[in-house]
Amino acid sequence: MKKNRVITLLVSSIFILSAIGCSSVTPAAAPSNAPVTIIASEDYPSYGSVDALSDRADTIVKGNVIQTRVEALNDLTQADSQDQNTINTAGSTANEQASFDKIYTIYTIQVTESYKGVYTAGDQLEVKQLGGQLGNTEIINDDRLKLMPAKDYVLFLETYVDTPASLLNSVQSLYVVKPTPKANQASEQSQSEVIVSANPENNLTPSLSELQQIKNEQSHP
Repeated sequence: MKKNRVITLLVSSIFILSAIGCSSVTPAAAPSNAPVTIIASEDYPSYGSVDALSDRADTIVKGNVIQTRVEALNDLTQADSQDQNTINTAGSTANEQASFDKIYTIYTIQVTESYKGVYTAGDQLEVKQLGGQLGNTEIINDDRLKLMPAKDYVLFLETYVDTPASLLNSVQSLYVVKPTPKANQASEQSQSEVIVSANPENNLTPSLSELQQIKNEQSHP
């Protein structure tokens, strides 16, 4: 199964014009070494409940970032006749951008616990997010949530054969695992950790007990 998503890319080439400052032009008119900035936005389905989110994900893991890199990927390679993905580009370069290798930040995740999917503790998997800079080309994606090496995360993912996994969406699919606050430890002795959303706009927060239930259902279908 594939995500329905729309990626909008607004392309501009930025260069210095004496005292005027910066000016936007099309890539074809810019010098070959001019920085190119691409403003991207993504539109993913949202989910009304933790159950709907977990049902849609083929992989749910807890883990931490052990490596980060930026790479150009042509994600059209993952499309097939049933793929609903659409790419929209603004400006006169639409035809050129249809085959553009988009720039992704790719995180290598060390799995510490698996709730759903084929991965187990100790495995590594890669997760990509649109955005990053390679050479003179930068994709700016305001929806991207940066993953930090010092934090533990719970990720709701869709995995692929030929490209790194993706979060189901930028709002509801990434959670930070934190120690239980000392003030709450007396009433929550059975839980040493709590889960909070990495995105403040998220209206869903799975509990550790819900994640354990997902894990149990996978172990005993």
